Amino acid sequence: MEIKAYAKINLALEVMGLCDGYHMVNNLMVLTDLYDVITLEKDKSITLKDNKIEDNIMIKAANAFFNHFKIDSGVYMTLDKRIPVAAGLAGGSTDAASVLKGLNELYNVNASSKELEDIAKTLGSDVPFFIDGRIALCTNRGEVVNHLNCNVPLMRLTLIKIEEGLSTALVYKNYKYEGISKKDKIDNIIDSLNEGNIDKLKDNIFNDLTKPALSLNENLSNLYKKLNLGARIYLSGSGPTMFGINLSEKELEYVKNNLPENTFIYEGYIGK
Repeated sequence: MEIKAYAKINLALEVMGLCDGYHMVNNLMVLTDLYDVITLEKDKSITLKDNKIEDNIMIKAANAFFNHFKIDSGVYMTLDKRIPVAAGLAGGSTDAASVLKGLNELYNVNASSKELEDIAKTLGSDVPFFIDGRIALCTNRGEVVNHLNCNVPLMRLTLIKIEEGLSTALVYKNYKYEGISKKDKIDNIIDSLNEGNIDKLKDNIFNDLTKPALSLNENLSNLYKKLNLGARIYLSGSGPTMFGINLSEKELEYVKNNLPENTFIYEGYIGK
């Protein structure tokens, strides 16, 4: 079985105060068309080909699935990694969710999305979103998925990632909550999508982790500031991936002309 595990971007990421050691968030996420390719094959044990990561989230997902449904079996997995790692695109989370969905089909369990989301919550805050993948406002620590009755028009997407990664934990550690609600901006984003008003959307996209992420990486900070002199560029998640939506030819040319060597750039789409 072959599965595509799609990356996400954040159109809004509101980070609030701590509760039980975790920041509460309002995280408005949409899928991109950038994806990893995962293959699953029934096996006696749980194996990920060429795995070099201790405590790999795909292996954790497979173990959680078999334990939850009390299935005495395994899976042989391969991963064609196309989503950059440590990038703010939730590559690991989407891979884990895809393993859960794939095993559900491979073993004919017929579990509901709700049941798979409950397993996904044990693996990471972003994982439940990818079980369904529709545009959603994810709340609490990000694991509570509130699907939106919202139209997402087809929009061109440009992703930009410098070579270095960023630690999500460190970015959150450097964040200071100012107690200002961003509900109006989130409402404006949802309205702009339903209206197909891309200019209004661009005016309201925000990410509370931008400042702490930029403070931790001088190269990222310098590039972010430079790119925003000639285009509208935002940070995705805890970074360092940046993105632009519906960039004009002039803006795209400016971005490409100002990227350092070995910068990852991807041109695709979000929406339908």
